[in-house]
Amino acid sequence: MTDTDVVDAAPSPLLWGAAAREAAGVRLKGLAADLPDDLTARVLTPDDADRLHAFRLSVVAALTDPDHYRMAGEVGNFVADHLGDKGLTAGIFRDDRLIAYGAIGLPGPGDANRGRDLGLPEDQWPLVAHMSSAMVEAPDRGRGLHHRLIAWRLEVARTLGRPHLLTTVSPRNHVSWGHLAQHGLHARRWLRVGQGLVRFLVHRDVRVEPVLDTSTARLVPLDRLSDHPDLFAHGGRVWARLSGDDAADPTRGTAQRWFALCGRERSGPDR
Repeated sequence: MTDTDVVDAAPSPLLWGAAAREAAGVRLKGLAADLPDDLTARVLTPDDADRLHAFRLSVVAALTDPDHYRMAGEVGNFVADHLGDKGLTAGIFRDDRLIAYGAIGLPGPGDANRGRDLGLPEDQWPLVAHMSSAMVEAPDRGRGLHHRLIAWRLEVARTLGRPHLLTTVSPRNHVSWGHLAQHGLHARRWLRVGQGLVRFLVHRDVRVEPVLDTSTARLVPLDRLSDHPDLFAHGGRVWARLSGDDAADPTRGTAQRWFALCGRERSGPDR
């Protein structure tokens, strides 16, 4: 693939309702077939509302940093909206116990739409899907489940004819936004959401493959991101989360440090 290759120049027609749920279930078969032997997956239904609500509360209550996910930043009724025509949710189970989920939102006319926050032209708003939320219980983290749920939602969005994927994520939740960046979802804006929470606005257009302009690349320590309000000036974005050892600082010893790889997208005919 060259730098300018188009990934999907002609997205599928928009699908809604039962057709969207059926397509999402088909895409989930690939994820389910390759899960560890002790796990299964299926698309959740409205009958799972109480289960999903309880699971979300339990995961959020156990977070070591409450800023990683705050339900105050959500719009609407998250559970109802992601189990009906406004969204789809994949659940991963051990026996009958929900241990992970990933939700994709399908905003319609008049609904909240992160495409507005990104500054997309109005004719692109119907082509937006929200990556929404994904959660994995602590004992099952590190097994690649979050990556699988990201990949499923990318495929669902492509299938449903919604090439613009957007979400918000806490800049302090670098595991989550780092995983998203690995799948091409890059932080593009600072955004204030419910109750003044500061979030990254993350975006990917699945039809194109952006390329970093290496002449603009810089590493910013994660604990200094808030010191860079100009992080996204002139088309800047966060491309990746990188780790390194800071042995030069005797107060840190060889403790692992994390950095954000920042820079502008390469542009022009030779991109």
